[in-house]
Amino acid sequence: MKHPALRCALAALLLSGACSTYAQDSYWYTGLGIGYSRVQFFPADFSSGGTFIESKKNFDAGFKGFLGYQINRNWAVEMGYVTVGKFQYKYTLANVNVTQQDDYKVTGWGYSALPTVHLTDNFSFYGRLGVFFSQTRITFYNAGLVAGNNFVGDIGNGTSLLSGFGIQYFFGGENGFRIEYENFGEVGSACTPSVLSCTGRANAKMLSVNAIFKF
Repeated sequence: MKHPALRCALAALLLSGACSTYAQDSYWYTGLGIGYSRVQFFPADFSSGGTFIESKKNFDAGFKGFLGYQINRNWAVEMGYVTVGKFQYKYTLANVNVTQQDDYKVTGWGYSALPTVHLTDNFSFYGRLGVFFSQTRITFYNAGLVAGNNFVGDIGNGTSLLSGFGIQYFFGGENGFRIEYENFGEVGSACTPSVLSCTGRANAKMLSVNAIFKF
C-alpha cells in the first residue's frame, strides 16, 4: 500500500481484532454442581473375612463448587471444593439384632489444569488433570455390635491424582453448563496390623452436572 494513513488504519483494525479475540478467550468463571458419587471400598480394609454378614451403601449425592480462569482458548486452571458423599459399611451376625454401621464421609480440595478442545464457539470438550487433597472421616454406630456404642473415629488426610473429562456449553458465549466425570483416586488411610487407627481406603468417583457463570 502506498498510503501510510491507510496502512496505519488497517494495522490498528487488525490489532484491535486480536485484542478482542484474546479478551473473549480469557475470563474468570465460577460454578456449582451436583452429582452421583460412588466409592469402591478396599476389601483388605473392610472385609471381615466371613466373620460377619456384610452390606454396604457405596453411592450418594455429591456437591461441588469451583473457581477457574480460562487462560486462553485451549487451557484453563481451576480449584474446587467437593463433598463427594457419605457412604456406609455394615456388619451383622446371624441371630444378633444389632448392626454395626460405619459412616464414611469424603470431602476435599482439587487443583487442576483443563486442556480444552472447541467443537464450536460455544461447545467444547475438556479434560482434567491435577491433584486432590482429601479428608475422610469415619463414624461408628453400635461399634463392636454393642447397642448405643457410637463415636467419631479417625480422620484420614490424603493426596491423590485427580483426573476426568467433560463437555461444556455456553449460551450466547456467557453463562453455561457442564457434564463431567471425575476420578478422585484413593481416599482414606490404610488399615494394617501396624496401624492402630485408620479410616480404611476407597476409590472415589463422581458424575456431575454443573452451572458455570463467567465474570
